[in-house]
Amino acid sequence: MTAALVMLIVWGIAVGTTSLLTPVMRALSQRLRLYDRVEPRKLHTRPMSRLGGVAIFAGFAVALGASFWLTGAQSPIQRDAYENLRLMLLLLGAAMLWVVSLLDDLYDLPALPRLIWHVVCALVAVGPYLWEQTLHQPGDQARGIIFTAFNNPISGGQINFHQLSPWLAIVVTLFWIVGMINIVNWIDGLDGLAAGVTLIAAIILAIHTWTLGQYTVALLPLALAGACVGFLPFNFHPARIFMGDSGAMVLGYVLAIAAIIGGAKLASALLVLGVPILDGVWMVLYRRYSGGRASAADRRHLHHRLLDLGLSQRQVVLLYYTVSALFGAIALLVPDGYRALKLAALGLLVLLLAGALLYVTRRRPHQVGVGH
Repeated sequence: MTAALVMLIVWGIAVGTTSLLTPVMRALSQRLRLYDRVEPRKLHTRPMSRLGGVAIFAGFAVALGASFWLTGAQSPIQRDAYENLRLMLLLLGAAMLWVVSLLDDLYDLPALPRLIWHVVCALVAVGPYLWEQTLHQPGDQARGIIFTAFNNPISGGQINFHQLSPWLAIVVTLFWIVGMINIVNWIDGLDGLAAGVTLIAAIILAIHTWTLGQYTVALLPLALAGACVGFLPFNFHPARIFMGDSGAMVLGYVLAIAAIIGGAKLASALLVLGVPILDGVWMVLYRRYSGGRASAADRRHLHHRLLDLGLSQRQVVLLYYTVSALFGAIALLVPDGYRALKLAALGLLVLLLAGALLYVTRRRPHQVGVGH
């Protein structure tokens, strides 16, 4: 069995499990009448199941679980004990997040307890590093998932959070994971948007990791990509099922960790997810400046405002796909020795998005719902 075959099997398990379970969850929702209700502020016009996250999590977890066996003693690619520990912490934290997010889909939990739980799940990912606060040989590896350092795109050196302060490394890691959980959830406002953007980001991270020779690490984003592929045909407009918070937040959690494991791939993640990240930051600042709550539901996100300008759901979603894929390609194709070019690309993305947000903010929105 070759390394490529192992990766294909893991990806196929994720695709197959998710695609098989998604219609099952849709049928179960119909039988139990578990729907995302039709409301004036939402886009869908008929009751929709929002239990797609069950299928997404199952597909990802089964595929990643199978990878432990596929990278065993007889495999051409094998994980070390540190990587196995990190993936087990990821699965535990993702399961905890999925359970509470599923309860939120069913019972609409308050925002503050959910945010606290997001932090708890991020702490689970940090694992033993939380109290050890040390790196182990070989390779200065942490017993947990932690942003120890990232490459400085200006000087070409590294900014080492661990050396500056282990607590700084922990805070940065928590901020990144919790932020990504909510960023992906915020873009789950149009059919196929969150699943498609996450798919593109996961593929970029998998290719990037493969090119670094980290074949076992590449199995993580491949499992995530497979779950998105299995779900997307049921979720692309017109959607037959929604992923709900139990899908979107788990996607954000895993995506955040995939950008950390095996060496921080912050530049790739920032470029691929630049639009939703910057839009999320804009919305938090705008809501706070306007005197509202950062978690308040409204229709000021960029994808909603593009709908207001007359674009269809498919056009908006495909626009997001195109931008994510374009800047993801830049992250892959620009050599590491030309980090300034990646920084320039990120700066260009910021300018383009700032211009788009200023333009759409000045346009009077139509009252056509806030999304699902």
